[in-house]
Amino acid sequence: MSTVKDPTANNNSGFLWGIGVLLVIIAVVLGFIFYQNRGASVEGLEGYTKQDVNMEMSFADNAVTLKAADAKDAPEVELYEDYSCPHCSDLAKQTDDQMKEKIEQGKLIVKVRTLNFLDGSPNGIESIKSNEGHSSKAAAAMEQVAKSGDVQLYWNLRKYLMDEQSKVYNKWEMKDFAQAAESLGADKDTVKAIEDAPVGKGNALVTANYEKLEADTGSVSSPRIIKDGKDIPEDDKTSIMEWVDLVAAK
Repeated sequence: MSTVKDPTANNNSGFLWGIGVLLVIIAVVLGFIFYQNRGASVEGLEGYTKQDVNMEMSFADNAVTLKAADAKDAPEVELYEDYSCPHCSDLAKQTDDQMKEKIEQGKLIVKVRTLNFLDGSPNGIESIKSNEGHSSKAAAAMEQVAKSGDVQLYWNLRKYLMDEQSKVYNKWEMKDFAQAAESLGADKDTVKAIEDAPVGKGNALVTANYEKLEADTGSVSSPRIIKDGKDIPEDDKTSIMEWVDLVAAK
């Protein structure tokens, strides 16, 4: 009696082998994409040139104050920024060196106030408190750096996050911020504090800064330079890129 054979029976092993190869290729491609998106930015810090910093830093009232040791009667401004804000990145790239020079000369005092509203604020202040996006993570990480008192670490990590925003945005978790800080010289306690920093559990710092900016000016946006409760520049015809010249002592 003849039997009917499955015409694909002889090809089953080859078929399964082909599926196996395809799965391996997919795994390799996904692994490469993951590696590119998650690790490349942190690895880029290995060749990052740190700036020497000659200023003092203090952390109080949800702001990081940068000033020279001998600064007396220098103009003081509040710099509001969000680490997801491309305009903040542009401002930092164009004016941070000038800002740094004036601070170190004792001609300017800057209070940096971090925001997270670009993580989204559909529910107003409640969204600010619960956000867990890039802005919130960066703010939480930089808060721990500020608390460490290491002004050189703060300046250089902030500079890297702004200079390389397009590489870092939405790609780093808290462990990546911690690794970046370690690459720039953070001590073990600071690294651990960044890794363990709470995100989305009230977000006290950015919440307070959001409420302060809204109370002082009636709106929240970034970047903002605030002096004596007023925006700098005060008119729409002058670029914010000129803020240091407008404010700093001559």
